[in-house]
Amino acid sequence: MWWRIALLAVGTFAIGTDGFIVAGVLQDISRQLDVSVAAAGQLVTVFAAIYAISSPVVASLTASLPRRRLLLVALSVFVVGNGVAAWAESYTMLRTARRMYAEQR
Repeated sequence: MWWRIALLAVGTFAIGTDGFIVAGVLQDISRQLDVSVAAAGQLVTVFAAIYAISSPVVASLTASLPRRRLLLVALSVFVVGNGVAAWAESYTMLRTARRMYAEQR
């Protein structure tokens, strides 16, 4: 049973940290994607706004689904979204990836 708790703790830490880690690397993102620092900062704003708006909606829509399966699907979307964000070659692609996994939380 301890490994389940450890897995949940690591997943919670990763998801919680991921939402705001972008703030520390805004200069690098703006340089890599050739956008202003303000535009790169919008990645944090868009993520937080979508997360805040969609969380209660998604929670109410998925209330009747089995929790274990829902957790696996949500973590899978999170992993895919982060993979797309890591390999994003444009600002639009990065913003879309962050929006995708902000909505599923």
